[in-house]
Amino acid sequence: MAEALVSTILQQVTTIICEGALEEVRLLRGVKEDLRNLKNNLTSIRALLKDAEEKQISEEPVKLWLDRLREESLNMEDALDEWRTVLLYRRTDGAEESASFLQRKVRVFLGCFSFHPVRYRGIAHNIKEINGRLDQIAEDKDRYQLTSTAMISRLPRQGESKSFIDESSLLGRDDVKNEIISHLLCEPSEEEEGGPIQTISIVGIGGLGKTAVAQLVYNDENVKQHFSCVWTYVSENFDERKIAKDIIVGLQGREKQANLQSLESFSLDALLDSVHRSIEGRKYLLVLDDVWTENDKDFEGLNATFKCGAPGSRILVTTRKSTVATIMRSSHTFQLNNLNPEICWSIIRNIALREKDQRTCEEFKPVGLKIAKECSGLPLVAKTLGGLLRFKTSIQGWENVLNSELWRMEMVHKEVFVPLLLSYYDLPSPVRQCFTYFAFYGKRANLSVCHMISVWMAQGYLGLDDDNSLLEQKGIEYFQYLMDRNFFQDFKTVNQHLRCKVHDLIHDFALFLTRGECISLEVPKGNRSLTMNRERTPRHLTVRIEKGFHFPEFIPDAEKLRSVVCYGSDDHAPISEEAMHNLFNQARRLRVVDMASGYHGSAIPEEIRNLLHLRFLNLCACRNLKSLPKALFRLHNLEHLNLWACTNLDRLPDEIGNLVNLKLLRTTGCLQLACYPKGVVRLTGLTQLLGLIARVDRDDLEEFSIGDLAKLNKLLVLSMKIVGNTINVGEAKKVKLQNLQEVKILVDGDIAEAEHVILESLNMSSVPRYRFQTDYYMDDGFNESRNEW
Repeated sequence: MAEALVSTILQQVTTIICEGALEEVRLLRGVKEDLRNLKNNLTSIRALLKDAEEKQISEEPVKLWLDRLREESLNMEDALDEWRTVLLYRRTDGAEESASFLQRKVRVFLGCFSFHPVRYRGIAHNIKEINGRLDQIAEDKDRYQLTSTAMISRLPRQGESKSFIDESSLLGRDDVKNEIISHLLCEPSEEEEGGPIQTISIVGIGGLGKTAVAQLVYNDENVKQHFSCVWTYVSENFDERKIAKDIIVGLQGREKQANLQSLESFSLDALLDSVHRSIEGRKYLLVLDDVWTENDKDFEGLNATFKCGAPGSRILVTTRKSTVATIMRSSHTFQLNNLNPEICWSIIRNIALREKDQRTCEEFKPVGLKIAKECSGLPLVAKTLGGLLRFKTSIQGWENVLNSELWRMEMVHKEVFVPLLLSYYDLPSPVRQCFTYFAFYGKRANLSVCHMISVWMAQGYLGLDDDNSLLEQKGIEYFQYLMDRNFFQDFKTVNQHLRCKVHDLIHDFALFLTRGECISLEVPKGNRSLTMNRERTPRHLTVRIEKGFHFPEFIPDAEKLRSVVCYGSDDHAPISEEAMHNLFNQARRLRVVDMASGYHGSAIPEEIRNLLHLRFLNLCACRNLKSLPKALFRLHNLEHLNLWACTNLDRLPDEIGNLVNLKLLRTTGCLQLACYPKGVVRLTGLTQLLGLIARVDRDDLEEFSIGDLAKLNKLLVLSMKIVGNTINVGEAKKVKLQNLQEVKILVDGDIAEAEHVILESLNMSSVPRYRFQTDYYMDDGFNESRNEW
């Protein structure tokens, strides 16, 4: 990760020097030369980082050296970003207006560059200090015998084939699958009538394929015909209410899922009563996937309802803990064993050599079997290694993987992560940085690829470029690279938007790599502050808050946070205005703020002006929010502003046009919003505009008009409501939509023209996908569930 970070800083320094920014700010004499020295220092250090990042796994001093470098590099990156922000402010708002502001920010900039509580007289002195620190780091590298390696700044060429063989992870599991089904389908004994439901458990460590085996059983045709089947994911956070709701919805049929919202108001007793009525007299199979709780009292209420099913009903449990199988009183426990090397070799071969003939497979088999022995018998690891070896086209390339020093680690936990580390270090440095951000998401989160790329961009992982479309394309390329190496699973397309999940073991691996930079916390009831046990300075924070709990008013060590996400619930907004005020005063380096459904204030605190680095702001479903502060529209770095379903927001100020870097603006579902201001025409970098309200009857001086779309020529996705009594065809024909890929149009009922007139006026024939509707509330196709990113 340090390699990618140093490369980003080098890009920033080069940009500042090339743009002549020093002369523009009229900084002190000698700074330009010092920046060149800084560039040289970073270049020499970067050449050592590939070797250092691999050695840190087994050599603690190297790890500490890298931690020092990373900590100072992050501070440097923030300082340089603030410098560029000041220059952007100057160019955007004019030199005269920003003169005093610039002087203030340069002083702040000096403070950010200082790594000791000492005042420096000027920027020149600060940069000399940084060069001194980097000189020391460069000198220290001699202690670790680090070797220089050639840097590769582009992705290696990849084959065209992108298909996945998910079935490969199930090789060697047919016997256990058939045995489980045999136990499920056997006739009930006399002892079962009126007694506890027979439970079967599948036990094994993460990555062995427990869930995959359970899915095979669950989807077997004989099983489907024999039982009413229900699946629920339990996880570490045991939630009796969630399990009860899953059972109710599963047994009542998916067509009744609309009733799920009404279940939110049910007490636990009412939910259990509903489970009782849903189960009564039915022969059911309930799969409880990934059970962790070892407290038998957690299941007391549910167990009482389970007995109401017909004789022969069954429960199938998957768990990592043998004690769970005992607590669940399992009649049969299947300890899922590690696969033997031959089967692991078959998995690797099916992925890495799937297009090769038998002769080639036999040539690779000797080294392939040696690699297969290092998979620890885990099908997921074999699958991941297959993705790595797929791009190693020679036997020597496979030998290099086998002979890597990473196999010789003797640290706790590594027997699972060693093979994954090989795939990780085979990734280009920028892609590694994107991968580690998965630690920030919850386990089994349903990730939107578009969301991931937006956040990567906000964190600077995709580099710097004024052309946003190039960064988005780079993000797609990075995602494809990770996808080809089997880091994702459960792909699905929702409204033309690709989603996927990260396997539990891969998520744990990302947490292992970040070692305390990504913190996930639950708020204890009544606590006004958080406690964080950490190994590094926390940079990314996820706070999970259950109904009745509240976001803490104080977060320790928040000064250097770059991301904050708050998980609330759909009907509970746990973040107060005071908590938001304190957060914005504490965490001034934030780049990502995601408070979806979480904020219950009517206004955003003015302290948001402190977040000069902010790129990504998600306030969707903050239903009490009525207004946005002017300070928000001075955050010129902001790229992503999501206001979906802020149902009481009634106005966007004209100053929104100051957000010159904005790429996505979303106001769909803001029911009180009557118009868009004219200032939106200045947002010429927009690629997604969702919820636009455009007049079609005239070119209005204050409101956004249909003809103004001609100035937003980078738009790729557009959803809009058109208002007015008639269509001004001349205004409509100003619009050039040839770059758009997707358009959704909501027509106000007052407009008399038929659909074909509107479509013809807007020249919609060139748009690949469009939808025309007259419903009052327009859905733009993006799910905002807190388990949907």
